[in-house]
Amino acid sequence: MKKIILGLGVLLLGGCMNMPTKTGYALFANVKEPLMATDETGTKRGEACSRNLFGIMITGDASIETAKKNGGITKVASVDTEIGSVFMLYGSFCTIVMGE
Repeated sequence: MKKIILGLGVLLLGGCMNMPTKTGYALFANVKEPLMATDETGTKRGEACSRNLFGIMITGDASIETAKKNGGITKVASVDTEIGSVFMLYGSFCTIVMGE
């Protein structure tokens, strides 16, 4: 029984629960990172997110298309990402699109 509990503990505390960023992996993260930019400018903002709860369930749609739809954008100027996590309890990944 102790081996099973130890195995589960290692699995839960292992690297699989860290949120990846361009800077590296972390147990706590609050990072905004660029993904793509064009020569265009934009005043509209659209956001789409996916969320991770306890490393058990991930839901959401963080696609560029959904972010465009949410912001009413047809011409993309830039795409950024926002990554957040709190020690194996909650994680989020958002795609932020700017454009017209």
